[in-house]
Amino acid sequence: MERRVGVRQPGNRERRRSARGDARELDRFRVPMNFPWLLGVYLGVNAVRDAYALVDGPDCALYKAHFIHGRHDTASTLLDVGGRHRIAFTNVCSRGVVRHHDEIVARQLRVLDALPESGLLLATALPMCSVTGTDYGRIIRDHRSELRKPALEVRPSSLLGDWLDGYAATLEALARGLDLDRGGKRRRTAAVVGYLWDRNEGDHQGNLAALRRIFGALDLELVSVWLGGGSVEDLRRAGTAELVVSLPYGWRAARTVARRTGARLVEAELPFGLPATASFVRRLAEAAGRVPAAEAFLDGELRRVVPRLRAMLDPLFLHRRVAYVGDPHRLAGFCDLADDCGMTLVGAIITGREGHGGAPAGRTVLFEPPEEGAAAAQVLGAADFVVGSRATRGLLAEAGPHRSYPWWVEFGFPSYEHHALVERPFLGADGVLVLVERMADCLYRLDGSRR
Repeated sequence: MERRVGVRQPGNRERRRSARGDARELDRFRVPMNFPWLLGVYLGVNAVRDAYALVDGPDCALYKAHFIHGRHDTASTLLDVGGRHRIAFTNVCSRGVVRHHDEIVARQLRVLDALPESGLLLATALPMCSVTGTDYGRIIRDHRSELRKPALEVRPSSLLGDWLDGYAATLEALARGLDLDRGGKRRRTAAVVGYLWDRNEGDHQGNLAALRRIFGALDLELVSVWLGGGSVEDLRRAGTAELVVSLPYGWRAARTVARRTGARLVEAELPFGLPATASFVRRLAEAAGRVPAAEAFLDGELRRVVPRLRAMLDPLFLHRRVAYVGDPHRLAGFCDLADDCGMTLVGAIITGREGHGGAPAGRTVLFEPPEEGAAAAQVLGAADFVVGSRATRGLLAEAGPHRSYPWWVEFGFPSYEHHALVERPFLGADGVLVLVERMADCLYRLDGSRR
């Protein structure tokens, strides 16, 4: 390369200084700490055991299921050793996508419909196909007479939304199109719409048991959970509920179900942490007319849980610095938990777009910051340990401790190293005990490493 005369050439020292100065500018081009829209749809399919999804696109649609099946969820049934996967694809490539391929979509839907184990068909698309404007809802309507199972479109939105949007879109498709039980309202019954069932393991099974325990204490029968690892028939039972309890992962779906069935809508916060659990119970009790029963239940929970916590908190948790990484709807509860334990929350990294909300006033909260970026490193570097998902350890990375942040309590989606083989809830009063126990294990190891 010819050296231009009269023009000063930057040396190595200047290049290094320029690179350091542009570090934050380069963050704009790094991978955001968030997850794709389609993964949220897959989580929804994974949470309904007889649901099958058809994705318009090439075979990479199938491989995305590996982020969930056998890694985050050891009990997942998305993939099948015999080839009857619950995620199917049209195999439309870059050449075929520009052509009319309605019949390919319809043919694949007929194949899934013919499977004896399928109970629900969902159709969506990768961006390369959705940008062509293919109307999957119209294809389903045109071929409705050929299908025995309910078939619904999950309107593709990969270019605009993230994984939480994809999960919510799946619930909205069910709320709009699923035939609900029309057997009439049953007294003192409720359905929960908007629960994030991200795997079929003991943590979520424990959460379901905790919710049923709360509803039972208020003389309510929980007849359906959207989503709760059950079948399509379990979802249909929401049509018989007097109350529809809305949780943050499916606000719109809950409103739609309540409007369709005529049930009373109860919008509640996630019962994560003791204050949020108390708020959830009181909100539910007010709607059900069971306020005295709620106060008696909460009093009993505090008498049972607080003494167990008190013995451990002061010597181990006091003045610890912790960072949170995860979805926005658990942040408020974790802030309360950190305060209750005497810890300092140095910051939170949200694996979701800012539009989901969830940033408490006076807290340092980063929404989908760049992977390995300066802002995220500053939050994590200020913490003694981190509670959260693997998003900050390499986006959907392989297992193994992060070279810079080894003290980690893995919690939320995705979790590749922590799995629950028995009921280990994180909601309700028992959920507080479980999470504090897990944090204590980490802190004991941390203290041992410093001796």
